[in-house]
Amino acid sequence: MRLDDAAVRRRQEQNLAAHRPDTRAITPSIRNFAQAIDRQRQSVEHVPALRASRPGLPDLALALDEAVVAALSFAIDDTRAELPLFSAAAAAVSVPILRSDVLLEEFQIYESRAAGADAVLLHARLLAGEQLDRLCGAARATHMAACVACETPDELRRAGAARAAVVALARPDEALLSALPRRVLVLALDPAAAVRGRVDALLDESLGADADPAAALRALLAGE
Repeated sequence: MRLDDAAVRRRQEQNLAAHRPDTRAITPSIRNFAQAIDRQRQSVEHVPALRASRPGLPDLALALDEAVVAALSFAIDDTRAELPLFSAAAAAVSVPILRSDVLLEEFQIYESRAAGADAVLLHARLLAGEQLDRLCGAARATHMAACVACETPDELRRAGAARAAVVALARPDEALLSALPRRVLVLALDPAAAVRGRVDALLDESLGADADPAAALRALLAGE
């Protein structure tokens, strides 16, 4: 999973014109993403990463649910056009949903929950100072799991201080793996970081992009 400057700038521009949801009308999540990916590191849970713009997303998500997927990830590019698609797919399934695109402001946490998300992916390097604390706090307030992507030991420290439910890693960096707090859940953002026994789950873009993700998941599970 790659995060580039163009995606960040595009999201900043979208946020300027975005509708701010009424937080009083937002119901807490009842699906537990952290619990869903926790296999006690006996194996790596694969979380299919799908684009919200993908045609037939609700049907694909439902097929994956029926294939006994543990959780799903949806990423939004164009918020105005794709948030309703995200919401429809989230409503179609019983498993927890992670929103995995660029989130920069607190209102996006409430926007995500209003659309049906049960977890959000936050990037520590994009959220300076108290911003990370605020967004993680907003996630907890809606009973969502805050998954914080960290690239340095200092970012791991900040994620721990913000009480992140899950730490996300993009590479198999031994310094980061060694600096992980005990008993923290770990989500790999790239297959190279999905070190068995060290991470709990993989955000699997390849699986999500497969022509038939449900069949690919069944084949994966059968081979474990």
